[in-house]
Amino acid sequence: MRNNLNLLLQRLALLRLSIATIWLMFLVYLQYRGFAGLGIAWGLLAVYLPLLLVTGWQGVRSEVRDWHLLLHLAFESQLLSGLLFFTGGATNPFISYFLVLLVVGAYSLPVSFSTLIALLCIVDYSVLSEWYQPLHTNEFHGMTGSSLFDLHVAGMWLTFVISALIMIIFIPQLLRAQQNQQKEIQRLREQQLKNEQLIGIATLAAGTAHEMGTPLMTMQMLLDDAAHQPEHPMDHHDLHLLREQVALCRQSLQQLANAGRSAHEEGQHKAFDWLARLLHRWRLSQPNALWEDKGIRLDACIPSSPLLDQALLNLLDNAAEAGNQPIELSCEISDGCWQMDIVQPDPSAATRIKNEGLFSSRKESGMGIGLYLSNASVEQFGGSIHLSARADGGSVCRIRLPLKNPHKINLI
Repeated sequence: MRNNLNLLLQRLALLRLSIATIWLMFLVYLQYRGFAGLGIAWGLLAVYLPLLLVTGWQGVRSEVRDWHLLLHLAFESQLLSGLLFFTGGATNPFISYFLVLLVVGAYSLPVSFSTLIALLCIVDYSVLSEWYQPLHTNEFHGMTGSSLFDLHVAGMWLTFVISALIMIIFIPQLLRAQQNQQKEIQRLREQQLKNEQLIGIATLAAGTAHEMGTPLMTMQMLLDDAAHQPEHPMDHHDLHLLREQVALCRQSLQQLANAGRSAHEEGQHKAFDWLARLLHRWRLSQPNALWEDKGIRLDACIPSSPLLDQALLNLLDNAAEAGNQPIELSCEISDGCWQMDIVQPDPSAATRIKNEGLFSSRKESGMGIGLYLSNASVEQFGGSIHLSARADGGSVCRIRLPLKNPHKINLI
């Protein structure tokens, strides 16, 4: 997406070309009428050529900042002041061009910068009202009041026409450019929302697939045993276990279907109730998983969403599989956030974190994207996940979620 200030400088280059052409015609007219003392004015007009080149090049080739445009307008105001000083000062009707510079500054610059441009133009106008070089011809020392007034009126009419043309051509183009930029921003925002929804669905699908891994493996083992021992049919216990595992798979798929429809519907619930429910669910999918309570009974309201459920389950899985010791869970309130530490005290856990990249995994059935998807889900609700190694070789996974009611916090 192109910088709006770049487009503005391109329009400004065309505007300066028009103004320089008008000044050229004006000075030719004064020279033809026999006005003297225009040598310096011709030199100042020549400065418009490099200014035009710089404006055009910068508008196309480089990234424009606010202070770049500030320097452009400030320099042009001083150049205009010099031209006006040698062509009648405030009596020259082209002094109204200061208003065009003010409009450009007010439209495109921050308030502080546009205020500086306004103060600079006011000072220039005030100085030109008192000190300037009057227009005079070679034959007469000065112009009569009548001729000066006629020239001023004609110049005021010409200035009005020029300003009107500038306003109806220059400003609408800038407005259309701004509208196009807003549409592009809106399109990118919608695209980002779609990407977040895709990440949410991927997170739920990956978690559900992981949850179904253990029941499917159990059923496969039972079926393999039954296939190798046809003379010994399944006993009642094995059949009950198979039905239980099938029900667990069906439940996981149903949860995926329900969660997909409400993945981004945010509510709130108590952190401890949420954690207790998810630990029970995690234990069903990971029968051998163990944990130690290091202080999780903290009553605090946090966001609720199926994405957050799956994110925490992924983190618990990663911590349990990073070592051979029970994980340690602890919660606290810090800086307006509910914070939970998932610690794997196994001395080899930190080494495993270092050896595995973000999208790689040494697990036979894993792809290593659980942490990435979990972090993307948590960030959508204003939280964060940080994984680090401990000095004793263990690992710490810290999840933070903003509090919904930060003044209602109690220890259970």
